[in-house]
Amino acid sequence: MREKIKRTSLLILRIVISLGLISWIMLKVDKQQLLDSFRSLNIWLLLSSLAAYFAVNAVCAWRWQLLLSARGIKSGYWKLLRYFLNGLFFGNFLPTTVGGDLARAYLVADDCKSKSEALASVLVDRFIGLFGVIITGIAGLILVAKGGQEVTLLKGMLIGIAAALLFVVLFLNKSLVKKFRWLFKLPMMEKIEHQLVEFYHAIYAYRTHKREVFLSLLLSLMVQVFVVITAYLIALSLGIRISMIPFFLYMPVIAAVSMIPLSINGWGLQEGAFIVFFGRAGIAQPLALSLGFLYHLVAVGISLLGGLLWLIFGGRKPANNNKDSTKCG
Repeated sequence: MREKIKRTSLLILRIVISLGLISWIMLKVDKQQLLDSFRSLNIWLLLSSLAAYFAVNAVCAWRWQLLLSARGIKSGYWKLLRYFLNGLFFGNFLPTTVGGDLARAYLVADDCKSKSEALASVLVDRFIGLFGVIITGIAGLILVAKGGQEVTLLKGMLIGIAAALLFVVLFLNKSLVKKFRWLFKLPMMEKIEHQLVEFYHAIYAYRTHKREVFLSLLLSLMVQVFVVITAYLIALSLGIRISMIPFFLYMPVIAAVSMIPLSINGWGLQEGAFIVFFGRAGIAQPLALSLGFLYHLVAVGISLLGGLLWLIFGGRKPANNNKDSTKCG
């Protein structure tokens, strides 16, 4: 009961934070300009952005299938795409994308040797996706760098990626990790020692699949290209005429800000980030807010497809599962 009250309180707090952030943003922008931006909206370009964002998730599902197949897990592409969209839908009600990832791991667990294997595939998929975000951000930063501030930010991002790579190297060093086995002797850790060791080995196994990991990284870069195309099409639909290049810098940074677990699904945080970062590209606050709001709505719109698929299939496998187990290339 106490744990339930705690979860409910955190949920209410995040809803309040989301509403507070959105209200604060609305007080700061010109309401008339905001309304005018929506009145001149090009519906066809907006619909095109929906198709581009669907492509984002389609490539993500392909990347996930590649990682699963590396471990001998033959899940059909269309089934994994459905699971990915299911996770996207559940993420609408949670503080970050982590909840959606757990939903994916739960759904694919039946196809895996163990729950740890399923969770490891999702974690590795997420981590490789994060590297794609960082690399895209660095590329964008190099393209738009104009002064000392950007150079300082570039150095910070390079330090960040170097630290992440160092962590991976240390994490995959078994002899080093074994030195921390004493942590499992702590009161609360003893009960889950077996599960944690099994989980570690499931992640460690990807060390021998360098080809699949490298191809997954390339797919992560493709995902970021489609993210940029989505945002750029929304900008065009609002009549915003700027170069596509700044989007390669700002979209990865905005994605990172949206992952901060303060609000529900990043509402308020993401819109604020659009105003701050695209303001640097010369976009007026009302238009930047419209861009951020529509980008969020496009993501929610695609996620509703995941909700519809959940209503139809739930957690069941398609009847033609054997037929569906071929790879999608």
